[in-house]
Amino acid sequence: MAEDIRWTRTHCARMDHGGCALHVGVRGNDIVAITGDPTGFLNKGYTCIKGRASADKLNHPGRLRHPLKRAGQRGAGKWERITWEEALKTVSEGLLKVKERFGPKGVAFGVGMPKGLEHFIQIRLANVFGSPNIIASQDVCYAPREITGVHTCGFYPVADLHHKSKLVLLWGSNITATNEEGEICSLLMGQIKDGTEIIIIDPRRIRLVKKAKHWLQLRPGTDAALALGFLHVITAERLYDREFVEQWTHGFDEFADHVKAYSPEKVAE
Repeated sequence: MAEDIRWTRTHCARMDHGGCALHVGVRGNDIVAITGDPTGFLNKGYTCIKGRASADKLNHPGRLRHPLKRAGQRGAGKWERITWEEALKTVSEGLLKVKERFGPKGVAFGVGMPKGLEHFIQIRLANVFGSPNIIASQDVCYAPREITGVHTCGFYPVADLHHKSKLVLLWGSNITATNEEGEICSLLMGQIKDGTEIIIIDPRRIRLVKKAKHWLQLRPGTDAALALGFLHVITAERLYDREFVEQWTHGFDEFADHVKAYSPEKVAE
């Protein structure tokens, strides 16, 4: 019966970075339902399929619940259960052997897609061990975005989809399949329903193409040429905020001279 379910307000922290607000229904000690929290600032009640599958991940019979140690030849698929104490002892002894032979830099600490404090714990472990070698997916994902954003804009720019836009440009961003944060897609879909127009620049016919005002199906590898063509038109026709440029930018004249060579006719080649 529904009255047997105890509902708890929480957020999604394991399936992506969104932090979407959730209502989780628990019966006894088992999660039996997951729904979006309509009062959540980020997701406003929306939940993606990953968030709704969180309970399946926790309760899956194939979930690893204790340490295993290889019991046969590598690749034979034979394992035996060991205690956490034995697992920690085995790993620490192995790390120390490598450190003794090759030094602390002989070890690289890697993790897949960290959530929450996992990456900072990894950094601290490597620091205590004495290794500067830390590998994670954000090295080719979040970190380059933030660094280039700071150098280009002075801060890390993110899309503000909590306020309505007249037009949204999606450039190589297939947000119905994957996006920076879990709630971006739901927020944009809400804006589209409310009249926001979208332009898509992508060689692929992604799902949102059917909702787009324009779809620019450029050839793969020609993004930079198209961007330079846009900048040529913007500077040549003075479609930029001149007061802002004069007050807050440096090197704009050199920049405008550089993009003069990239006329629409040239870029079309």
